[in-house]
Amino acid sequence: MRRFADMRVDRRTAMLGGAALALAGCTRAGTPRASTAPAPLTPADFSLVIDGLDHAEGVASAPDGRLFLSNSGGAIGVLTPGQSLRQVGAPLAANGVAVDAQGRVIVANMGLLKQQPGPLQRITLETGAVETLVSELEGRQLVASNGPATARDGSIYCTHSSWGPVANIGTTTPAGFIYMVRPDGSAAIVARDLRGVNGLCLDRDERHLYASLTAEGRIRRWRRNADGTLADPQDFGPQLGTVVPDQTVKAILTLSPQDKAALGYCDGIAFDMADNLWITLPFSNRLVALTPQGRQIDILHDPAGEKIAMPTNLCWGGPDRRTLYVVSRGKGMIVQARTTIAGAPLANWPTG
Repeated sequence: MRRFADMRVDRRTAMLGGAALALAGCTRAGTPRASTAPAPLTPADFSLVIDGLDHAEGVASAPDGRLFLSNSGGAIGVLTPGQSLRQVGAPLAANGVAVDAQGRVIVANMGLLKQQPGPLQRITLETGAVETLVSELEGRQLVASNGPATARDGSIYCTHSSWGPVANIGTTTPAGFIYMVRPDGSAAIVARDLRGVNGLCLDRDERHLYASLTAEGRIRRWRRNADGTLADPQDFGPQLGTVVPDQTVKAILTLSPQDKAALGYCDGIAFDMADNLWITLPFSNRLVALTPQGRQIDILHDPAGEKIAMPTNLCWGGPDRRTLYVVSRGKGMIVQARTTIAGAPLANWPTG
């Protein structure tokens, strides 16, 4: 397994400008932000960070340069610059990854992939302790915890995609939900009846929670109440591409390259500092973004899957948060590129 690749990458010099606009719902009340569209990327802009990962899926970053990777080798993999990947904890079915304000790693386990339970775990890296935060809700064992997100107030949110079968990407059964772990450790479902809910993130002000609804090929957001519960669900932006009711992975793999490129099944999501929401489209090997106004922008398409092959999750890191990391699950690797706009700071990062 390779160590961190050479961090020297070409800086992109072109930036697409936009007029200064007041953002609806994504900003502090009464505070306008400049609307700047992200510049597109090409496969050549990406370089290798690490390869040889089995079941690569989630990635999160720390201000000190570390990356936290889900893979089958441990509860979480820790990649420190200049060092080999270190596995922490016993492996289960690690999927989405987040980090809380105290630097503890939150791991969602997609147990359906391995016919195992799917709890939400918290890992203290200094001691290697792995704590189960939620293993069941409303009397039912979790099996498909998928995408976690952390707030600075200590709240943790996580998606639970379905009760199965996991290969039904276009499921028409709205069995997915979002659950919340409060700062006191209690947990509850806060959004229900979702089709294949997957990636999750908060906006910069933590006023709204955003989720990718894979089976619908679209993004939905909720307003956060003072107690962390969710209200006022709204679809954000257009449908991201073609989706087919109850379409399976097997059926998707038989499609032509042109038909795959048109698919809108979405996965990981993350905001940049201009309030653009970046989205991975795994089955089409694409990255897209939604502007604050909900306009869809194409960021990258890698038809051959040379660098971006079944992209699942993404995050920003580096000293200026302009290094974009993308999990290329189809290649078992993580790649990086420089972006013209920095990523928004998450709960474990200083604000600003």
